[in-house]
Formats: sequence, structure tokens, C-alpha cells
Amino acid sequence: MTFEHLLECWRLEVSNKKKPGRLVSLLSNVLRRSRRDNKLRFLFSYRLAQYLDGKGGLARRYARGMQQRLNLKYALDIDIGAQIAPGLRIAHLPGVVITRHVRIGRNFFIRQNCTIGIKTLGLEHYALEIGDNVSLGANSCIIADRLRIGDNVVIGAMSLVTRDIPADTTFYNPRQATLLQR
Repeated sequence: MTFEHLLECWRLEVSNKKKPGRLVSLLSNVLRRSRRDNKLRFLFSYRLAQYLDGKGGLARRYARGMQQRLNLKYALDIDIGAQIAPGLRIAHLPGVVITRHVRIGRNFFIRQNCTIGIKTLGLEHYALEIGDNVSLGANSCIIADRLRIGDNVVIGAMSLVTRDIPADTTFYNPRQATLLQR
């Protein structure tokens, strides 16, 4: 992650500024907003940890410790090795799990208690790809070793995704109503 990419992530995820402006005004806005809101504070710190992880050496060691502290403090587990494009939004922090083996496009919106993970441990290569403008409903799981979710996809609440989803689709698992008999 480059410094310019870090600034773009902070501008889209933490700041409320739509256009790039002066660096000083962006940083002061990001710091002020992240002090007030837990979600923004997490996103600020998470992106900083990703940036430091990319630097290597002692910075990488510090970033790994920072990730562990963030996971404990905010009750979620998003690996700093995950490739997430700018525009990540989290509705509610608790219970979100994202593996390091995923590549997520721009403007990804995830709600509480969602998991994006792998199915089989120990494989040499994983191919979990999620396109741009994807929204993941509450209590949903995306579990696979190889999976492609297209752009502009809405995944409904309490859905289990184990197969590819084409672009411009609304996906949900149909439920059958069960009647309680007395």
C-alpha cells in the first residue's frame, strides 16, 4: 500500500470530504472524525496497520501487534493482509471476520456478524474475489476456496454463499416457512 492509497482510503472511509484537497486539511478532518466514532476510528487504525505492514521490517511487526489489539478492542477480525480497495464501510463492528485470502473491490458495505472465509486450510492458492459496489447483509457468510462475486451485487441477510454470483444480482437463500403444530 502506498501513501497515496492510504490517503485515498482515509478520504473515502473516514473523512467526509468528497474531493481531494490539501493534505493538512484532510489529515485534521480524519483525526477529528476518527476520535468521535468507533467505526471511523477502527477504519483509520486498520488502514494505518495495512500501510505499516506493507513497509516490512519493524513496521510489519508493529502492524501485526496493532492488528491483534484492534481485533480485541473492536470484537472483529479483519486481517491486514486482505486486499480491500478504498470505500470499505462497516455498519456495526462486532462479529465481522474477513480472511487474508480475499480481494475486495471498491465501496464494499458489510454488516454485523458476517464472515468471509476459506473452506479448506493449507491450499497453496485461494481465489476469493468480490467486485465493486457489493453489499453484504447481516449474519451472512461467504465460504469458499475459489469464488467470484461480480460488481453491483446485493447479498441478503442470513445468506450462505458458496458459489459464484454474477454481476448486477440480488442474492438470498430462500427460506421455507415452517408452521408449529400443537
